[in-house]
Amino acid sequence: MNLIVFDLEWNMGNAPKTFNYHGAELTLRGEIIQIGAVRINARGDVLDTFEVNLRPRIFRKLQHHIAKVTGLSQGDLDAGLPMKEGLQKFLDWAGPDAELAEWGLDDVPVLKQNLFLAGLDENWPDRWYDLQRIFLQAYPRKEGEGLTLESVVDRLGIPKEEPFHNALDDALYTTKVCRKLPLAEGLATYPTEEELLKEALLGAEPNPAARDIRLFMNRMEHDDYRNVSELTEAACPECSAPLTPDEVWLKRGNTGYYTRCTCPYCGAWYLRFKLSRRDGLHWSFARCTEPATPEADAKWDKQKAALLERMKRKANKE
Repeated sequence: MNLIVFDLEWNMGNAPKTFNYHGAELTLRGEIIQIGAVRINARGDVLDTFEVNLRPRIFRKLQHHIAKVTGLSQGDLDAGLPMKEGLQKFLDWAGPDAELAEWGLDDVPVLKQNLFLAGLDENWPDRWYDLQRIFLQAYPRKEGEGLTLESVVDRLGIPKEEPFHNALDDALYTTKVCRKLPLAEGLATYPTEEELLKEALLGAEPNPAARDIRLFMNRMEHDDYRNVSELTEAACPECSAPLTPDEVWLKRGNTGYYTRCTCPYCGAWYLRFKLSRRDGLHWSFARCTEPATPEADAKWDKQKAALLERMKRKANKE
């Protein structure tokens, strides 16, 4: 395994910036200004390191908060390598077979967006790991405990010899955390993209109520769950008759949506979706059908009425 622990620092503007990705309008999460990376083996031993500062093209002025957190100056940005050159340098160092590991899930989406905007291969890497997940399997989170890299370094008694929010130093701190984890086992048992999405929909424990579980991967539009027949057309789990969905979709959590459906023979069901944009570019959807219950129906009726009332008030204001 060619395993790379990496960290990014990125700049942002005072206003959001959007870009066109194969016909879909996406919001740029940030423009990379610093990459730090460490090549390690399965024990967490350091084999090689990499660092580079990049000169942004879109958010050229260093945001005040970013400067305060990272310690970088406008001069550091101006002296950085041109974006495409610096990213290509990282790709060449890491290698096409690299598997990336990061503390959380923020950096890979930013990397892939920046690769695309630089005209490089945004499909790289095709495999990456959230080291927080592996950490929590070994050290379950207790009430009041943080999950920032610095808080975990403190919790594990790792000496703090360098400042945080420098990309290479953060990657090296993350590597030191890796040495205290069952890293090889965590990587070997790490879920696939499909397994992660299914887990997000159903939870970590088996959900016997969920029926007809389906995945729809790598789509472009957020609203496909409600607008594309391939996703919205579902059959009754009992008799296979087509389900007729309600016109209203309600939100469930940050990235979940559901609606009430009717089977002409078997009664009501709920069609539920969980959305993910783990790579920062594509939407993936997990869908299941669940039986209606008096409790679920009461909740649906209340939330639907509240949504329709909000929509009515908004329309009257306009």
